[in-house]
This record gives sequence, structure tokens and C-alpha cells, in this order.
Amino acid sequence: MPKQRKVRVDDLFKMVLPESPAISPDGTQVVYALKRVDAKENRYLSNLWLRSAQGGRPRQLTRGDQMDAAPVWSPDGKRIAFISTRDQKSNIWIIPCDGGEARQLTRLEGVISDMEFRPDGKELLFCHRPMKKVDPKERAKKATFKHITNLHHKMDGFGYFPAARQHLWACNTSSGGTRQLTSGEFDIGSPHWSPDGRQIACTTCLDIDMQHEGSSFHLHLVNAKGGKPRELTTRPAHINHLCWAPEGKSIIFAGHFGGPGEWIKFPYQLWEVSLRGENYTNLTPQMDNWPFNFIISDTAMGDAALLKPYREDGAWRIAFVQNEDGACRVYSIPREGAARMSGARLEFGDQVNTYAVHVNGLGDCVVAAAKMMDIGDIYTVKLDGAFKSRQLTNTNRGLFGQLKLTEPEEVRFKNGNKEVHGWILKPPGFREDRKYPALLEIHGGPMGQYGYTFFLEMHLLAAQGYVVAFSNPRGSCGYGNKWMYCTHGRWGGVDYDDLMAVTNAVSRKPWVDSKRLGVLGGSYGGFMTTWMLGHNKRFKAGVTMRQAGNRLTQFGASDYNMHEYYSFGAWPWDKPLAYLKQSPNFYAHKITAPLLIIHSEQDLRCPVSQADELFTILKSQGRTTEYIRFEDESHGLSRGGKPRNRVERLERILDWFKRYL
Repeated sequence: MPKQRKVRVDDLFKMVLPESPAISPDGTQVVYALKRVDAKENRYLSNLWLRSAQGGRPRQLTRGDQMDAAPVWSPDGKRIAFISTRDQKSNIWIIPCDGGEARQLTRLEGVISDMEFRPDGKELLFCHRPMKKVDPKERAKKATFKHITNLHHKMDGFGYFPAARQHLWACNTSSGGTRQLTSGEFDIGSPHWSPDGRQIACTTCLDIDMQHEGSSFHLHLVNAKGGKPRELTTRPAHINHLCWAPEGKSIIFAGHFGGPGEWIKFPYQLWEVSLRGENYTNLTPQMDNWPFNFIISDTAMGDAALLKPYREDGAWRIAFVQNEDGACRVYSIPREGAARMSGARLEFGDQVNTYAVHVNGLGDCVVAAAKMMDIGDIYTVKLDGAFKSRQLTNTNRGLFGQLKLTEPEEVRFKNGNKEVHGWILKPPGFREDRKYPALLEIHGGPMGQYGYTFFLEMHLLAAQGYVVAFSNPRGSCGYGNKWMYCTHGRWGGVDYDDLMAVTNAVSRKPWVDSKRLGVLGGSYGGFMTTWMLGHNKRFKAGVTMRQAGNRLTQFGASDYNMHEYYSFGAWPWDKPLAYLKQSPNFYAHKITAPLLIIHSEQDLRCPVSQADELFTILKSQGRTTEYIRFEDESHGLSRGGKPRNRVERLERILDWFKRYL
């Protein structure tokens, strides 16, 4: 066995991530995208691979230096449609499964998403937002400005919305001819053909200004020939994803009937509604955790969400995922009858992060799942309750075989009568008779959760000789809705208490130097990092990233602007002190520990002015601080930014703690 070494920052360039797996209609084959880093060109590339669901050698289906992603099987299992950038634009291509060249179907400018074959395979349904590219030379000759008329006018990672809305389109899978099915001043999402191909179920909000935070999105039906959407649900609702019931007479969706701003107040559960828009039925009244993935990582980040009816022994079941206890797992329930109320059946997952999943109508399932010590691989499982899976890939075996890594130890930290789930990661070559500096990592959200997934940043810090502690304090998802919602409008209270309990427990370890503690985090984790440094002197140094530093200005500047109003239950001009009292920048003048500030200039979630303000406060008070502003990056820099910017960010963090801890 070759000699192992410590993980390095540039190992990011060597990591390969399987994404978007899809299993064929007959369950015999799996297609997936393999995402890699092109370090020379500072970009990501991906191609499609095909392999037997029983294992064996894979076959590369597409080649080239582009992004091939989001593969979808045709109903007969003979073709695969996918989205590719090979024409320098994002368009739909199709390729035979048994070999041959890919053929371009659409020639559109803009964003394409949510592809689905019509049941007869003759058309592809998709969402499209037109975004015409403008020649830079021509643009320079004209006035350049944005004309904004809607409250919901931007989204982090996307930018400012163009004038064109996102609508339903269909394309002929033979000729490539396209037709627009809907139009108007509204956006459409989550489209699905009915089993007979005559209707399309989707989500939309006809009032653009009510689209903030997904509130007031309703289910709608659209005729397959196109036309105005017909509203199916009229109650205020927060809907995450949907599917058709197998009989085609009702819609199943994941969501709840909270009002505007109440998107985390109630549990998301599985509901069914008839096509008449009445007779709502709660299929999972016992569900208390999100039926979609919200595990935080800087490697495998996914938004796995699943609702799929499938046949088992002549009866229908419904497959879904659940985000819980640091994991994201696959479950199923019976379609009908008393057995449904007895609870869900676990189909896949123990200590795993299921970040992508697909199920066919026979109950054949494929998942992309990460574990604590690998960034992600492809697994197949039959949804029959046997809980047996087959690992198809071992994508990063060569790289991880070279690395000297330690596995985080699971811990239940005590805070009075509360128990906080967390982990402690020790340095490679750890010795009980030594004293190590310790770092507290804080996740974002705050409704994200740390979990059973590989986190490069933490392993890099451990490789430098730090003990790294991370946990899911109150405010985190995965531990019931009450645990998550109790900090709503009250950041810096019991969540702070939980994190200090973790800090105290770690600092009491005989192998931790309690005088050398550091803290770091991003987004809400950046909020809490700045908050903790302004409220105690326990930490010797900190790194705050993409922080929400001023809740008052966050109201007017963030893409989640109305979140602040709903958090405080008041407009900022009515209760300005309430906003400021929960703003860590308001206490920043008390910070004495050296603080590194990292932010992205195109961050629309926590705008860069939050960091500007913090740096100005600290510098004006003569504090030790530095400020790194990444250009052309959004809020998600750490997990989806340009590869070299991600590496630079990690190097800056390591350097800061080396200098001050």
C-alpha cells in the first residue's frame, strides 16, 4: 500500500462527483453525469456515463469539454435526453442508448430545466426562461440599466431576472420543433405530464409580487395543447414538489398550507388533492422532517426531492426522501389503506447523504449518495423493504487511497435538558497526550444541517492540526419542526446557548488547548461567528463568511427581502431596534479577536454591503481584520464557485488560523 499523505487544498481539483442518476424504465441500466474540474481553464466539465444496474464496467456515453447534465430516459428506454452546453448555450440534446452521436433538439437562448418525456415519448416538456445574449460591442453603444418593477426580481446564483418569465415549452423528439405552452407575467415550475399525456400539472403564482420565498405558490393544470393555467389549489400553500397519482385523477405534492412567510412554521408533509381542487388528504400526518435534502457540504450538495408512485405486488406505493438526523434517506408508503398510516418504510440509507435520486414505475431506484468519508457514489436498490443496495461506482477511490484522513466521531452534546447532535474531527495521527487548538464550525440557514457527508474544509483544517467540532443546534432542520422553528425571529438566543455548550464540552477535553479556540461559518454561520465574537471572549480568532450582519439593511437588499419582515413580524421602520438587536454588526465594536471577512461581490442572499459594514466598523476601531472580496461569485462560492476561487478561499482560511491561532 502506498504511503499516505495529508489532504491538500489542490485535491479539490482531483475530486470527481457523480450527479443526476436516472434508472431506465425496465430497471436494467443507469445513466449519470460525472462532474470534474478543469483546473487549467478554471471551470467544471461533465459527461454522461452508462452502466448496468447490476454493476460491471461503465460506458462513456458522451465526450467533450462541456457540461452534459440532467439525463432523462425515454419511455421505451431507447434514448436519453439531456441538457448540454456544447453549442455554447444550454440546450436539449438526445442520444441513442446503444451508441451513436448526440443530436441537438432545441436551439434556444436562456435557461432550460425540468425536462420530462411525454408518456408516448413523442415530446419533451421543459421550463424555459429566454435570456438573449447581447454582443458586448453593441451593448457598449447603448444605455445599460435594469428596469425593475417586481418585489421578487432577483435570486442568488442566478442574478437579476430578465423581463421574460419562465414558462412551459415542449419540443418534438424527432424534429426538434418547439412550442410555447404558457405565457404571461408569471413563472412556472415543477411541470409533469398526466399519465394519459393530456394535461400538465405545475406550480405557479399569478401574482409575481407574492413569489418571495415560494409563498402563495399554487398547483395549476395546463392543457397539453397549451393555454392559461387552471388553478387547482386556492388555499395559501408552500409547495416543494409534486407528482400525478397513478390513476391520473389527483395530484400528490409535498408542502403545507401555511400563509405568506410561514414556509418553516409547519412541517412539510405529503398531500393529495383531486383535480377538482378539493378533498385534501394528508398522506403522512406523522411526518415532521423535510421531504427534501438540506445537508450542508462543500463537495456533494444536492436538493434531492422525490415523489414517485411505483408498483409492488400489484399495489401502488409512493417513494419519497426524508431529511433527518444528519442524513437524507429514501422511504416509501402504501398508496392507500390503513397500512399507510402505520408509518413509512425505510428503503435506502443509514448514515448517508442522498443528494440525488430517481425511481421508475417498477420500484427500481438509483441514488447518488455521499458518506462521511467519501464525496459521493452511485447505488441501486429495489424498493421492496429488503434494504439491500448495490454500489455501482467507487469514483474517488484512487485519490482517497492516497490520503491520511480521520473519520469524525459522533457526539451528543448536552445543554441542560437538550441534546445537540454533532461530531468531533481529530487531526490525522492524533495523540491523547497532546494539546490541540480547536475550531467550531457553524452551518448556514440556520435551517441547514451538518451530516453524514464529506466536508473538505474540515478535513483540511484537521490536517493542519486542529480539532474541528460541528453540530446541529436549535434552528437546524432534521430534528423535528419545533427544533427548527424555535429560533425563527430569535437568532442569537437558544441557538447561541447550544453552540456555547458545544464549545464548552470540546474545550474541556484533555487534548484540547482551551486557550486556543477559533470559530468560523458562512451565511447564518457567518452571522453566528460575528455574533459570538461580539458577545464573548472565548475565541482567539475567527473567520466570518457571506455573513448576514445587518438585519435592518438585509430587508431592503437581499433576494429574500421579505424574510426579515416575517421573522420580526414588523416592518423595519416600525421596530428598527428589534432588527438591530439581532444584527451582529451592531455589536462588532466589541470584537477584539482577529477576524477574517470573506464575501462574494455578486452575493444576493447576504449582499456584500454586510461585509463592507463589518470591515469598516472593525478597522475604524483599530481591530485586527482583513477582508477578501471574491469577484464574480455568488453566495454559494464554497460549493459551486470557480475552482480557483474555491481553492483561494480555503488557503485564506488556513493561513488566518495559522497566523492567529
